[in-house]
Amino acid sequence: MERLRLIVPVYNDWTSFNILLRELDEVAGTLPVRMLISAIDDGSTQYPEELSNVAQLRNLEAVEIIHLYSNVGHQRAIAIGLATVAEDDDFDAVLVMDADGEDSPQAIGRLLEMAGNRRDFCVVAQRRRRSENLTFRLSYVVYKCAFRLLTGRQIAFGNFSLFSRSYVRRLVRVSDLWNNLPAAVLRSRLPIQALPVDRARRYAGQSKMNLTSLVVHGFSSISVYAETIFVRLLFLTLVLASISGVSITIVLSLRLFFPRFATPGWATTVSFGMVILLVQVLSVTLSSILMLLNSRVQRLIVPLADYKCFVDYRQQILSPVKERFAVLEPTLQPLKERLA
Repeated sequence: MERLRLIVPVYNDWTSFNILLRELDEVAGTLPVRMLISAIDDGSTQYPEELSNVAQLRNLEAVEIIHLYSNVGHQRAIAIGLATVAEDDDFDAVLVMDADGEDSPQAIGRLLEMAGNRRDFCVVAQRRRRSENLTFRLSYVVYKCAFRLLTGRQIAFGNFSLFSRSYVRRLVRVSDLWNNLPAAVLRSRLPIQALPVDRARRYAGQSKMNLTSLVVHGFSSISVYAETIFVRLLFLTLVLASISGVSITIVLSLRLFFPRFATPGWATTVSFGMVILLVQVLSVTLSSILMLLNSRVQRLIVPLADYKCFVDYRQQILSPVKERFAVLEPTLQPLKERLA
């Protein structure tokens, strides 16, 4: 591996991104790879002046900002970034990380070490310790339990992950990537290697992931397994239908054959209650079937095919080394002629 491309989504958090660039520059000097940074500007409305100091970076190969027309959300910004760089040939692997500092740059070396010299790899950072408040951590536990219950799969990693070039080009052709990167990785059945990593603290500002964002994020990831959830819902419907049928049979039997043990009106109440429960479950199941079948005939968004309509322009704020030398070449030409 020679060139590592970093995908970093940013939304009005350029102060943290500037700190991240300085830390990445320090880390890049200790790693045996050349690092290229692609920041995905997710429709930001604030642009500080600190980015003008990017020329002071010494170890990074290049830094660019991919500006989007509007805010599309964290996960979709990552999908657009992956699709954008997937068409380039100047990388051997891609690392996805957040710009706020919670994904520690010091862990990049460990991720690269786990990838080793393999041609294809998928290394994810498995969260070991989090720095958020207690409410958020409890909500995240509920989200993971709900994901496990509804999909039958365990999700214990986020966006901080490392992919080989071939795996990136496979992911950007998967429509599930548009909703959620971790769930798309699981759904793609890539051979995952997990590295335990502690979540660091933010560089500056407040996290934009609140309880509402977490709920939306959770449903987005769960929606990737819509077909699995439908099958589980169908089995649940059959179980409840069986329970309702048995309960109604027992109630009618008691009412007809053992009337002296029955309270007047109770059989009708229980029977109608079970019938209402059964009708509601069947209605939900039928609605789910219709929505699932309808979604199968709709055109899905494939990141590689659809990302261009979201990209405004690409801004190179730190050119690759070879381009910097190409700029200096005309200035050096007279000196070469005199020396000749």
